Amino acid sequence: MNLLAVNAVDVPGEPELRLLDALRRLSDQGWEPTISTPGEGPPADIALPWVHLDVGGLGQGEGARAVASWPRALRLAQRFDVVYLNSTVCGRLLPALRGTHAVLHVHVPVGRIPRHWHQADVVLADSTAIAQRLDGLPARVLVPPEGDDPAAREAYAARLAGLIAP
Repeated sequence: MNLLAVNAVDVPGEPELRLLDALRRLSDQGWEPTISTPGEGPPADIALPWVHLDVGGLGQGEGARAVASWPRALRLAQRFDVVYLNSTVCGRLLPALRGTHAVLHVHVPVGRIPRHWHQADVVLADSTAIAQRLDGLPARVLVPPEGDDPAAREAYAARLAGLIAP
């Protein structure tokens, strides 16, 4: 199964590092992950295939960059079994991903739910509290592993695989 993991940043923070660990583990299980970032090259020390995809930032007007990326996002998405949008910012691509298996992962509480988030095939939330803020979306809770426990990280990757598979 091949997967495109879309990230909104070039410098990985906690959600991106957690995803990278899970992708490495999924790769060991036969998945074929590719990662995207908005930069001009893959982040350092990323041993996964990489593609450029800009979803815009958090500033005023940044959503226009995501809209400009819709044609490229759809062309890329059609090559993958799963498109994993690793943040609410990445969720801006959902209108372009019709006909693909799209997963939206929400890591932080949100104040409002854009209508296009309902287009996601799977919605993941990092906690029950976050899932409860996603009123109207059938969010599945995927609690991040704490610390460096390899067994917890392996269990997280296995649960992720079960939740996102088409």
